[in-house]
Amino acid sequence: MKNDILTMQVTRSLALSEDKQGGLICIRGTHIGKLIPLPSDQKVIFGRDATQCTYAITDAQVSRKHCEITYVGALNKYRVVDYSKNGTFLGNGARLEREKEYYLSSAEELYMGNEDNLYKLR
Repeated sequence: MKNDILTMQVTRSLALSEDKQGGLICIRGTHIGKLIPLPSDQKVIFGRDATQCTYAITDAQVSRKHCEITYVGALNKYRVVDYSKNGTFLGNGARLEREKEYYLSSAEELYMGNEDNLYKLR
C-alpha cells in the first residue's frame, strides 16, 4: 500500500513538472521517487555494474549492462536498447528484443529484470 501511495505522488509530480528535459523516474523499487535526468541526445547506460554504467541498479535480476536510454529531444521520444539476459519490459509486460532500438513516448512505463524495478519515462 505504501508503494502505491508513493507511486501516485511521484506520477502527480511528473504531470506538474514544467521541465522539458528527458528523465526517468523510479515508481517501484529501491530507488522509488528518484528522478534520473536524461539530457537530450546523451546515452545513459543502466545496469548492476557501476564501472560499465552511468546509473547503477543493485538488483540480482538486473544485468551488469542492462539497457541504454537516450532522450531524443528533437523527437520528444526515448530511444531504448536492451542488452540484458533477464529482459527489459514495457509496463504491459511486453519484452523488448535484445539489441533492437525502440522509440518510446513520455509516460511509458518499463521495468528492468523484474517488476520490482519499475520506471516511468517523463
